[in-house]
Amino acid sequence: MLTSYIQAWVVLTAVLISTAVDAEPMIKQGPYEVYDNRALQVLNLDAPIETLATGFEWLEGPVWVEDEGYLLFSDIPTHQVYRYQPDQGVHLYLADSGYSNGLVMNNQNELVLLQSRSRKIVTMASSVNDPKTNYRELVSRYQGQQLNSPNDGIYDQQGTLFFSDPPYGLAKQLDDPAKELSFQGVYSLNAKGQLRVLDKQLIYPNGIALSKDESTLYVAASNPQKPAWYQYKLHKDGTVINKKLLYQLPAVTSDSHGLPDGLKIHADSGIIFATGPNGLWLFDEQGTLLARVRLPHISANLAFNAQQNRVYITAHQHLLALSLKN
Repeated sequence: MLTSYIQAWVVLTAVLISTAVDAEPMIKQGPYEVYDNRALQVLNLDAPIETLATGFEWLEGPVWVEDEGYLLFSDIPTHQVYRYQPDQGVHLYLADSGYSNGLVMNNQNELVLLQSRSRKIVTMASSVNDPKTNYRELVSRYQGQQLNSPNDGIYDQQGTLFFSDPPYGLAKQLDDPAKELSFQGVYSLNAKGQLRVLDKQLIYPNGIALSKDESTLYVAASNPQKPAWYQYKLHKDGTVINKKLLYQLPAVTSDSHGLPDGLKIHADSGIIFATGPNGLWLFDEQGTLLARVRLPHISANLAFNAQQNRVYITAHQHLLALSLKN
């Protein structure tokens, strides 16, 4: 049976392409549409879209474990985490993930799981090389009220976790009787365990990323009425200086598929990779559209390998990959 998270995507599987991309791309080759030559720093237009594994229910939350050289990703409805190793394929990693969505490695190289239905964020209490289903809770409540459904996160160098908390893990989402908070927040959780709300205004905050210098936070909003990506300038203490719209899409229609979701920033180029309508969207830090890569399935999230020359995409029932330039 599909989770409410998947049902939400089925209902909202459509976004028209923004008028900003009505113009013909400079280069159109296979699945690639290039609107700015800066995209060619990272895109290899001869690289095919690869399907590495299939047969899952709804994949999310990929993270690359650098020291071990493998990818971890969540299959939310089966509450399992899988490991993909390039020379070994896919194997079960955790049999009970607490319905994890986002997966993050903290600064101590521990796996952190954002558990959508358990409605808390935990760290795995065992080694990534010897996984066991025993977790240490990091946070589950804001001012005494249960979080909605922790979704995606990223750590800064000071050990602060920035994360989003939409309602996707709740059966009736915004109208679920178990929902305690009156908003869906973007938060920061510092190394001392202090939880702070950065934004209460987004209806469906989702993917989240930090610029390389950690001065800017990016958040995807999966609101079907106003699908968009936002940019937050940060003080050194992690509080928000200002917020602005990075890139806006039209409201949902029935013509296409996908919504703004996962976000990662390519470390070498600074280019923002975002899953969204019909595949991957590439932006610069000011929100200029550089390129799109059309993918065959609704794409939820992505992760780079350690060398940043390979991007892995969780796409509904499929794990996809795309080789980038070295």
